[in-house]
Formats: sequence, C-alpha cells, structure tokens
Amino acid sequence: MQLPILRTLALVAVGNAALGGRNVSGFWPDDPIFQYTASLDFMAPREQGPLAHVACGPIVWFDKLKKRGCRGLRLHAAPMQQNRKLGHIDERKLVGLVGGGPRWLVEPVYPERSELWEGFDRIGDQKAPDGKIWLSAYVLIGEADSADRVDTDIRAASEDLRRALVSAEEVAQDLPGAQFADTFVAARRALEGQDLPSPLPLLKFAQLTPEATRLLKATGRAWVFGGPGSWNAIVPTGAVQPRYEQASQVLFASLQRAVLVIGNSTYRG
Repeated sequence: MQLPILRTLALVAVGNAALGGRNVSGFWPDDPIFQYTASLDFMAPREQGPLAHVACGPIVWFDKLKKRGCRGLRLHAAPMQQNRKLGHIDERKLVGLVGGGPRWLVEPVYPERSELWEGFDRIGDQKAPDGKIWLSAYVLIGEADSADRVDTDIRAASEDLRRALVSAEEVAQDLPGAQFADTFVAARRALEGQDLPSPLPLLKFAQLTPEATRLLKATGRAWVFGGPGSWNAIVPTGAVQPRYEQASQVLFASLQRAVLVIGNSTYRG
C-alpha cells in the first residue's frame, strides 16, 4: 500500500482513538510511516493570501478538532482527476505515482456540518542526512453536509477481498513464473488470521477490532499495485490478458473498499 494511503487511514483510525480519549502521543513522529517525513502540517485557506497554518503534526490537530467539538473522523475516496488530453486511465495504473490514484479524504464530523481535508506531498531536502525528505500537508478543501452513514461492514469487505484474491491467484498461476501467486496466497492467510512477520506499530494506538486488524494486514499484503516491478508492470498476452484486466479491476476495487471500511469502522460519532 502506498504510504500516503496508509498515512491517511492511520490519521482516521488513530484520530478517532484520540478523540475518544486514548493517549496517542507516541504516534507522531515516532511511527515508522513517518520515517521519511520531515514535516506534517494542517493548513486552511484564507480569503486572501497564503494558506493559514492550523496545526503542526497530527497530535496537535487531533486536540484542536476535539476542542472544536469534532465527533469523529471518517475516510472517503474521491475519483482521480483525469487529464483530458491523455484520455481515461484506470486509477490502479497510476496509484504508484505521486498524486495518482483515488483522492483519499479525511472528514472531521461536527454536529452541524463536516469538513473535508486532503493530503499533499512534495520533496524537500533530498540530501537530508536522516532521509526525511518529504514535506507533507493536509489542506482543508471544503465543507459539506455530513453523510447519514458510511460503509463499515468489515465482514462483507473481507469476503469481497477473499473472492478477489482467489481470482487474482488463478490468473497469477497462468503467468510466466507464477508471478505474485504466493503474494495472493499470503494475503488470504492474513485474512484468515495468520500473522505477518512485520506487525504494524500504529495498531498500538488505533482501536481496531480483530476482524479489522486482519483485513488491514491482508490489504497491506495484497496491495500489488504500484510502479516498476509491481502487478501493474505485467503485460500479459493471449487469453490471459482479459482475465488479468478483470481480476485487477476487481482486486483494486476490493482493496479500496477495505481501506475505507477499516478506517470508518473506528468512527464512533
């Protein structure tokens, strides 16, 4: 899973824990997802001039949200902005590029309205000795009426992913060298409760159910979409090609739903 997606999911899950009174002070900047993050700011537009600085780091942002009466955070995915000159390109094919793939939005919910915040990344000091080269920010992009409900069905999302993994594995077995077949098998096993060798430290702070935790681990293992060397880089031929395209589309949709459901399952508003 691309780091900006995992980061946004983590902000929602850990943020809901913080808004519920849990101590999450060790999350920022110590969690490994911030290993290469030099700064993480929260900004809002003004009537004129540059963006206003709202908070430095998520812990301060969570605290400010709570003081303003935020009931909780929810996660949304908006369609990628397509370039008309290039024509339509599937989101899964660009998700490995900065700014590619679906737009992941955080929704702080208030009694009378909701806000929408979107994350952005740019490179700072490429020679930083500690490797922290990314300057990241979440920007308030607007307000909206709060949706009545969001998808929180962990069981249904898990079953969607399981079926998608079975189909993808069947396709992978027919590719030269059975590329990625073992990856899909491992993802299914994670979905069934087999622990992965690398635990996610953010789980110490986010209050996920065991079912949501298994879905998160399986989603991380099954996320094969990226740049060179990824599932996207495969160019199948013959009868495998349409099966590959169909399985890829279904798998990407199921992974996207899984991310949303995991994050929104932590909302208690």
